[in-house]
Amino acid sequence: MARKIELKDGSIVRYPEEKDLKEILKDLSSDDVVGSTVIPKNAPESDKIKYKLCSKILEYKLAKNLSQKELAEKIGLDEPEASRVLHYKIERYSIERLLGYAVILYPKLTIEVLAA
Repeated sequence: MARKIELKDGSIVRYPEEKDLKEILKDLSSDDVVGSTVIPKNAPESDKIKYKLCSKILEYKLAKNLSQKELAEKIGLDEPEASRVLHYKIERYSIERLLGYAVILYPKLTIEVLAA
C-alpha cells in the first residue's frame, strides 16, 4: 500500500511504505539483480565505508580503462566476484576485504577518520 502525501501546491505524491522500501532494497542487493546496489542515506557508517571503497575500485577501473576481467586478475578475484564489488554488493564483504582490494590498486591509499 502506498502512502499519499499532499504537497503545499495541492498535488499528491505517492510513496511506498517503509517496509516495502526495505524489501525492495533487499531484493536489489541480491546477486540475481543486475545493476548496482544503492544504500540509503541513513545507512550505517560501516556500509558507507564499504560503498566508498567499492566506488574507489570502480573509479580505478574506469580511469585505467580496464575490463572487468583485467581488474579481477589485478586484485586476485574471479570475474563474477569482481562484478559484485563493482556493483556495490557490500553486504558480501567486510571493510577489511574491500580495503585489501583497494590497497592493491592504490598502494599509497590513506584513510582518514573525522569526528563530526
